Amino acid sequence: MVIYRVVVYQERLFIPGDAHRTILQLVGSSGASERIPLDQTSICGVLKKLCCCCCCKTIQEKAEYAVSCPTSLGAPLLVHLEAHAHHDVWFCSKVAVTTPEGGVLLFPCYRFVGSSASLTLRDSTAKLVFSDLLPIELDQRINELTNRRETFRWSCYDDALPETLKADNVLLVPADAQFSVSKATGMVLTVAEAVVELGLQNFLSSQQHWSGFYQIHQLGLKIRTSACRLVESHWREDWFFGHQFLNGANPTLIRRCTRIPTNMSVTKEMVEASIGGGAILAQEMERGNIFLVDYRLLDGLTANTVNRKQNYLTAPLVLLHLNPDRQLLPVAIQLKQSPDETNPVFYPEDQAADWLTAKTFVRSADFADHELRSHFLRTHMMSELFAMATLRNFPMVHPVYKLLAPHFRYTLEIDTLARQLLISDGGALMEFTAVGGAATREFLRKAAASLTYRDLCLPDDIIGRGLNSIPGYYYRDDGLKLWDIIHRYVGGVVGHYYHGDDDVTRDLELQSWINEIIVFGRLEDQHKGFPKSFTSVSELTYFVTMVIFNASAQHSAVNDAQLDYFGWMPNAPMGLQRPPPACRGRCSERSLLDSFPDVRSTVSGLATVYLLSKKSEDFVPLGGSAEQHFTESVPVEMAARFSNDLKRLSCDIRARNVDLTLPYGYLDPVSVEDSVAR
Repeated sequence: MVIYRVVVYQERLFIPGDAHRTILQLVGSSGASERIPLDQTSICGVLKKLCCCCCCKTIQEKAEYAVSCPTSLGAPLLVHLEAHAHHDVWFCSKVAVTTPEGGVLLFPCYRFVGSSASLTLRDSTAKLVFSDLLPIELDQRINELTNRRETFRWSCYDDALPETLKADNVLLVPADAQFSVSKATGMVLTVAEAVVELGLQNFLSSQQHWSGFYQIHQLGLKIRTSACRLVESHWREDWFFGHQFLNGANPTLIRRCTRIPTNMSVTKEMVEASIGGGAILAQEMERGNIFLVDYRLLDGLTANTVNRKQNYLTAPLVLLHLNPDRQLLPVAIQLKQSPDETNPVFYPEDQAADWLTAKTFVRSADFADHELRSHFLRTHMMSELFAMATLRNFPMVHPVYKLLAPHFRYTLEIDTLARQLLISDGGALMEFTAVGGAATREFLRKAAASLTYRDLCLPDDIIGRGLNSIPGYYYRDDGLKLWDIIHRYVGGVVGHYYHGDDDVTRDLELQSWINEIIVFGRLEDQHKGFPKSFTSVSELTYFVTMVIFNASAQHSAVNDAQLDYFGWMPNAPMGLQRPPPACRGRCSERSLLDSFPDVRSTVSGLATVYLLSKKSEDFVPLGGSAEQHFTESVPVEMAARFSNDLKRLSCDIRARNVDLTLPYGYLDPVSVEDSVAR
């Protein structure tokens, strides 16, 4: 008689299931144990509570069991887990097995037991498909993917957009993707509770216009962060207007300008007057000091009607100049794409109210572009695409699955919530933004059509936009350092398992993964530049780096800045209720106040921005996942080095921020969430 000691790790998520009411079977190279109900198995150690965390609403426990077998099972290969009944659902983190010879093997799980058929777990040693030589291991691999493909099914959200998880509402998201049963409830309740928490409930019945800026100030007192207070102080100033294109919530649109767009009817004389100092426009372009922001994707959209009031959208063109004092200043603004006599170009020399109104229309356009293109499409939708392809094409034993799994935590659930509660026809965006309803889909189609692989790869994107040398671009500086740290970690892990380019080309699971991304992401157009297959270790490393960077760092950069930069509504109006000025000299502070979204819309917008920016109670920083997928020494050492690199970068960023008027901390690794989880 031999004894195997089995330790089962359970996370209690306030659901009734229990590991004790589970049937377990061990399978080894020389045989299998009986199917043993754990509640009838002698417990070697008392049930131990490892962690009780009120903030994340989970209790982690472990229980140790003795499994007796007549003879040795050989090398443990599989662990089967099956609940007694469907209602006995519980979340298993991992199972550790100690053999009679004293060897210890870890079997990662991180799934619900009892929510489907029995689970079959592999030990934590990562293997590529051609390294699995035993039929029993290959069968497990195939069965796992078959079950995953039945569970995680594609759905066509829109013919021109990446496909999504098939789940009409968050309750239909597969249990394994929900992880926390409190997450969805918390998100739904908090949208309403945020209004109460911020003391704004009394304003919800109001649709009145603003009496003045002091009233707007009073409305947002409880929502104001220290950065938001600086925004309120400086939002009228040109240097701050330019600063936001580099380090605000939407730092991905500005590019170096080498020639004035043909559809921008600026006069050379007026631009040179705005530049000042006798500078010549052509020379400043040659020196790389002229920049352009173009919102052409908003052109032609029909703005939403909010609270029975028609809103207005513009598609501005903004010309900016980097002056000798290293300030990026706007020098010309055209609010619509097609030049005509009712679409004047505004300059800093115009009347103050005209110039501020023109900048405000730009900021409103930036809010729309940010929420749908930079935020939802590029981080949420693309991460969902990568997550779905990963779940459907990689078994848990695959090293790329182990690399990516922590970076998709909550993503499918959050995106389903967003489609259900925010961007649906009756969603929150319809209640307070100019881009709602049909305009949402139309804009996303345009943004998806223009999206390229270079856009998602930060080093290429920076070079492509000509912004590799502009000073004070902290999003670029911190982002490139983070990219390099992630790339070094990914390269170490990928290089450990893929011993050469031949291993990459013959990994059928890997090739199936990229094929699903291309096909279901609608990325086949060769001009988009996405790889259709992988042919080298370096190509795979770069792509996986891109996936992780966008699911963590890029999402944090565009998500976490929202409250700071949008909390003061005049700096980022969710919509504007008056048309753009058709001529100069007609604007005033009163007309600008009348253009702003009304009080009720502003309350809804502020509450939503507050919710989206608020860190989750179960926040996990980049590289901080507790999931133990790798156990081999090399990837474990790589992960430790990754963690140390992130800590050093965090110290550097915090030291730099001490001297900044507006600190940039959105890419500080301790603030970067590991996944698109909110």
